[in-house]
Amino acid sequence: MHFLSQVAAVALAITSAAAVGRHTPRRGSPLPPLPTYTYGTAFGGALDMPIPTTPPDVNSAKALGAAELTVHLVNSYGTPLKISYNSNLGSPTILGNPGAGIIAQSTDIVVPRDFAGAIFVGETYDPANSKIEFSFSPPQGYRPGLDVSYVDGFSVPLVCSCSGVAVTGCNINLFTQAQCPNQRWGPCYNPKKSVPDGPADPFFAPCQGSAYTYPNDHLANAFGKCDAGDIQCCIGVSDTQHLSYFSQASMLKLCS
Repeated sequence: MHFLSQVAAVALAITSAAAVGRHTPRRGSPLPPLPTYTYGTAFGGALDMPIPTTPPDVNSAKALGAAELTVHLVNSYGTPLKISYNSNLGSPTILGNPGAGIIAQSTDIVVPRDFAGAIFVGETYDPANSKIEFSFSPPQGYRPGLDVSYVDGFSVPLVCSCSGVAVTGCNINLFTQAQCPNQRWGPCYNPKKSVPDGPADPFFAPCQGSAYTYPNDHLANAFGKCDAGDIQCCIGVSDTQHLSYFSQASMLKLCS
């Protein structure tokens, strides 16, 4: 299991978004400071790509035609949300090294080669928020690694696509499906965070296999499905149906 470090936050422009249902955070005692939290990560997920100790393979990078990787994040949740990020120890930072911010409509997050880290999104700043784990590293020719992870917890639905085809994530608002077994301030903490082979807790079960719901939930791993240097991710639920596996049409509707 990886342990993420170098906690930072992403600066974003504030605009409006179309209204959909959302969860109201439960009020209570504040969380401990973020540096004391041990992050859970999907085993074999996007952050298991090793940070290279040798110079990058320039020929492999050129073969994929991308020196940078862009994550275009769209907020279809219906309210402005908090966003933060981590990068692995030894990884370069997000370009521009942005600071704390709010996402209300959309933002682009651009990372250089050899990046590995995660984006956290929720109604509060919390290390158990829903997250996008991604990397842009060797050894396999700078092919982007990508997954949506609820291993630490769930705050908002997340789905990611490459070239218009959804490849990882789950657009079900789990707070509307079952009672959270462990909610403190905002997100639902995942009781299976340290149970490598699951199965998913009943609260998280509707998204099993689409987003990581326990560390070895590998059907949610999108490695090898994103050869382009551009990824689109959406926050929110479909207005017409809940889907755990996504078609291109449902993804485009969610992001519109």
